Amino acid sequence: MTPARQKWLTLVAVLGLAYWFFGNLYEAIVFSPNWVVDTPAQMTRLHGFFVNTGPTLYFVPLTFLAALLTWLLLALNRDPALRADYRRASLVAVVLMGLNAFIVATVVSKLFGAGYPADPERLSAYAWRWNVLNVLRMMLTATAAVILFNAFRKLDRRPGAD
Repeated sequence: MTPARQKWLTLVAVLGLAYWFFGNLYEAIVFSPNWVVDTPAQMTRLHGFFVNTGPTLYFVPLTFLAALLTWLLLALNRDPALRADYRRASLVAVVLMGLNAFIVATVVSKLFGAGYPADPERLSAYAWRWNVLNVLRMMLTATAAVILFNAFRKLDRRPGAD
């Protein structure tokens, strides 16, 4: 891979992670704090709101691509000066994707599944759990983005990096 291509693919991965981070930040500020108050009613309203589309269309394509691109950059990298950055970012991306899978499997499926109003007490606990785990997910996303941005800056500062 040419240094110029590597530089721009690294930037694309950073932008994908930033997209993921800011989407989760928006949810953490605008939507999810409401979920912990009268959770069954909030979830019913949310289910009514997401009729034609939902967060999946926003998050799934680019978030997976950002993680895959991070791993691809590690696999295709031949520059020793970038190896540690790509390794760290890839490791964080693995943990991030694992956490994301855990959130979807154990929390989102309960909040947005067909039987969501059956147990109001548990539903509130799931809403709290989502809020806490989302903060952790945002921290990991930001960490991976910062590490990759460091690699991008190393590439960008080189003469003839365009």
